[in-house]
Amino acid sequence: MEASSYLIYQKKDSLIEKWDPRIKIVCSILLTVSLLISHSIIIKSLMVLLLVVLWGMAKLSWKIFLITVFSLTIFFLSTMIYNVFLTKSMGPSIQVLSLVLPISGLQSGFLMCEQILGVILALSLLVRTTSPIQLSEAVEQILTPLKKLKMPIHELTLMFSISIRYLPLLMEEFENIKRSQMSRGGDLYERGLLSKVKGLFPIIMPLFISSIFRAKDLAIAMESRCYHGDENRTPIHIYQVRITDYCVLLVTIIILFLTLYSRLYLKE
Repeated sequence: MEASSYLIYQKKDSLIEKWDPRIKIVCSILLTVSLLISHSIIIKSLMVLLLVVLWGMAKLSWKIFLITVFSLTIFFLSTMIYNVFLTKSMGPSIQVLSLVLPISGLQSGFLMCEQILGVILALSLLVRTTSPIQLSEAVEQILTPLKKLKMPIHELTLMFSISIRYLPLLMEEFENIKRSQMSRGGDLYERGLLSKVKGLFPIIMPLFISSIFRAKDLAIAMESRCYHGDENRTPIHIYQVRITDYCVLLVTIIILFLTLYSRLYLKE
């Protein structure tokens, strides 16, 4: 499986794909806020478990799930090291070999690791279960009231959709250029930081030039089709919020209120 395949939307005909994209965006934001404000290990663990269950319901690859989790290993390690060794923690501690580990530091580090994992999983679920066109249309409809303030909402969502669409292509082109440079004898894996940086230039420069030509071709194609921004444009899909969508939104709001209640009134 190529690197670009981890970033693009793949249709699976799952239940989550059928949810309204506007509801999915709002629920993702609310769930992310719940993860950020919660200080309870139990509640955060339940939210991460919920995201794992949703991953299975979305019929997404568990190989991609494991790659996503293991790619965050360096963030987990740095978070635990910072909270355990670089912050002053009061209270009881445990001793592992010759190391004295404060329990409060371990708890805060574990909470932050769960927070990072939950946010990444929520965003991954949103991107992998919603096509770029649906995402851009949903974002534009959510931000429509800001158009009254003369904000270029359509142009911003257009740039957002183009970036999502072209990121996998750039990753694939990066891999192709790297293989071609290695077949020509390019030393991309030499030892030393300076040698590795120098080895990236033969890859970055062709990629940068091809991106400029790709953007130029896209601009010409849009002008040839008489594209004039947000003037009298209608969306491809007409979205209708169903009962299932309301239930998903209600559950997410309940999770947010429970998180706020536990943060304000419950002490662990």
